[in-house]
Amino acid sequence: MGRGLRVAWLNDAATPVGGAERYVRETARELRGRGVTSLLFYDVNVSPDPHPVMREPFEGIFPIVDLARQLRELAPDVVYVHQLASLNAQRALLDSPAPVVRFFHDHRLFCLREHKYTTLGKEPCTKPVGAACYPCLGFVGRSGDWPGLKWASLGRLREEQALARSHHAFVVGSRYMADHVAAHGFPRERTHVIPLYAQAPLQSQVQVEREEDLLLFVGQLTTGKGLDVLFHALTRTTQPCRLAVVGRGRQEEELRAKVDVLGLSKRVAFLGPMAPEALSEQYRRAACVVFPSRAPETSGLVGIEALAHGTPVIASQVGGVGEWLTEGETGLGVPPNDPEALAEAIDRLMAAPGLRRTMEAHARRTYEERFVPERHVTRLLALLESVAGAGGRAA
Repeated sequence: MGRGLRVAWLNDAATPVGGAERYVRETARELRGRGVTSLLFYDVNVSPDPHPVMREPFEGIFPIVDLARQLRELAPDVVYVHQLASLNAQRALLDSPAPVVRFFHDHRLFCLREHKYTTLGKEPCTKPVGAACYPCLGFVGRSGDWPGLKWASLGRLREEQALARSHHAFVVGSRYMADHVAAHGFPRERTHVIPLYAQAPLQSQVQVEREEDLLLFVGQLTTGKGLDVLFHALTRTTQPCRLAVVGRGRQEEELRAKVDVLGLSKRVAFLGPMAPEALSEQYRRAACVVFPSRAPETSGLVGIEALAHGTPVIASQVGGVGEWLTEGETGLGVPPNDPEALAEAIDRLMAAPGLRRTMEAHARRTYEERFVPERHVTRLLALLESVAGAGGRAA
């Protein structure tokens, strides 16, 4: 299956900067093992110099210049779109000679702020884009340029949605995201839920023991990830515990300052971003991963990675989290933005090593049954072949 299939991948970045890029790289590699040929098209304004690690699984890698012409000349069987901000490139897909499939990795097409939590109150939002975005101040965003603000256009977002609806099929990682996409007018019959996956833990020569008091946070250091909520929860815990923070982001300086203000500097360690081998060791070392997101997660890959390492998770019950978090089995769920409930969940797990051992076994089994790469890639390949075989018809 897959032999001879030729897939054009479209993604703004050709450097390993985030989850979408890792998905593109790893999934293209998995498909190559099944005989699929992949080509990567990227935005030179985002990645002037593609990273070697992104080149490896692709037969060719090309800057987007005249996309419709490039697709005609290189003749892929199917186009697989990921992050694509350029309106010109999106419009060019209307003239694609090959059918188009789009993976929705995040809420960029479904929130003026892109983050899906309210400006005032920082509460999770599940409403469709529309008039409700204006009282939320959704049209105001951050910018790296003076005066530090940018204005989002509802008209532009609706044009992007209309362009995306013309595609032949859509892929999402959770039922939550399928519902959210449908709420924006995307046909359910063309939307395919294919849960994400995590790679199996790397084999290590070093024996790593669980540290019974160690909590682990992995993710971007941004408001939507809720790390500030976790810090406030730590001030309320009664069981001995400390926190390792893996990642970086634009709120790092602010979060470091909060740790000092809350008197947590001896209990919180900022470890920065980590290579896969080092991160795998952290997952194996931690007694529990904490996932305190206030923004609805389209899937929550960090949680799936924790399950792969047999590590229980305490997570905010937002977005697609409930599709891998089974209460009392693979971890504990808490309301978002609730440091008291989060502290209670941490204390419960820290005080119950027997419960954690049971959850570790459930976590590994859940990963092996539902979230290994083979399951995702088999379903994705079947969809890509179906779309390619249907030609211009929707799949």
